[in-house]
Amino acid sequence: MSKNFDAFYFKKLRSQGYTLEQSLAELADNSITHNANNIWVYMYWSDDTGKDSFIMVVDDGDGMNENELLNKALTIPKDDIIDQKKEGHSVYGLGLKTGSFNHCTSITIITKKKKLLKKTLNFEDGLTDKMPDCINHKFIKKHIDDFKFRENGTVIILSNLDKISEMRASDRGPNFYEDCDKSKKHFKLIYHKYLLDNKINIYFQGTNEINKTKSIDPFYKKNPETIKLENTEISFLKGGQTILKPYIIPLETTKENLGKNKNDLQGLYFLRNRRVIDYGGWFGLGDKNEDRFWSNNERYNRLRIEVDIPIETSKDWITYSKNKVIIPSYAINKIRKSLIHIRRDYIEKINQLRDKEKEPINETLKRKNEIIRMLKNKLINEEELSKIGELVNKIK
Repeated sequence: MSKNFDAFYFKKLRSQGYTLEQSLAELADNSITHNANNIWVYMYWSDDTGKDSFIMVVDDGDGMNENELLNKALTIPKDDIIDQKKEGHSVYGLGLKTGSFNHCTSITIITKKKKLLKKTLNFEDGLTDKMPDCINHKFIKKHIDDFKFRENGTVIILSNLDKISEMRASDRGPNFYEDCDKSKKHFKLIYHKYLLDNKINIYFQGTNEINKTKSIDPFYKKNPETIKLENTEISFLKGGQTILKPYIIPLETTKENLGKNKNDLQGLYFLRNRRVIDYGGWFGLGDKNEDRFWSNNERYNRLRIEVDIPIETSKDWITYSKNKVIIPSYAINKIRKSLIHIRRDYIEKINQLRDKEKEPINETLKRKNEIIRMLKNKLINEEELSKIGELVNKIK
């Protein structure tokens, strides 16, 4: 299969439904898989056509040798790549290409694994040594110059952002940087385990502390107000098993800053190798033999459930774009049954909390309120005056 054919093939796959933040996550996945400690994301918009604008993701990971660059990163893999390493995130081996080409027509990889290598895959030339026009921009140049002092690392540049240009009309620039903010929030959630454990640092638009993505635990595991419900273990006939880990999160979560409301964030969180693949809601599940699905509503907006996707059957759960989970048919009934018990336990616990919050009526306060009520009456009779006196004496 020729490299030019690869470019033609990817041109046909430009509508895979990737948002920009999901495409950037595909690049970050590769960085994590290759043992990066730091990831830097830059987005630069310079013109309405997107020709001289670019997106760049840089890491200090292992880098790639010539075989990895030419036969994996910039081509169609011969076989599906199911990465079963603890930090491995490759499932189909297509994410870097299909995710990126949903927004641009040119991908450049500059990588170093002892030896510096540079290649571009674009729709015009296929696989080429030609570098994009933005190669000498100060953001890019700085990181390439850093390779002189490091043995390994990778720079990925997405250029000729034609799809982004088509979608943004007169507000292309502001919307482009709004997407940058969305990406930062997206990374904050999907890589929360890495950020909480200080496994990686992720920076947007710079190298300073202010550019660093802050960590958040969507399950609030260390918060004393969080309530842990009982885990449920499930084994599947087709192989693999998982554990549903439900949490009742604290009432106050206003500082999450994830760009979503509390109702949207309830429900299931599917993870594969510590990385959140899809989250929020009930994934088309509902009570058996009923036509309606469980909806996102305030009643369950404190219930979040962590679910690990079985590694050995990942392809049954994850779409090619690797940003959506579809529960396989053989798992639906078992997960639904477990969720019915979890949701019931949740409601029971929430009701218990509400009962505790209902304090006994304070008799002194009750008397004061009665006095205030009577004093508001401009025409107080002798009986009421006498009662006010009695109430005042009781308060004393």
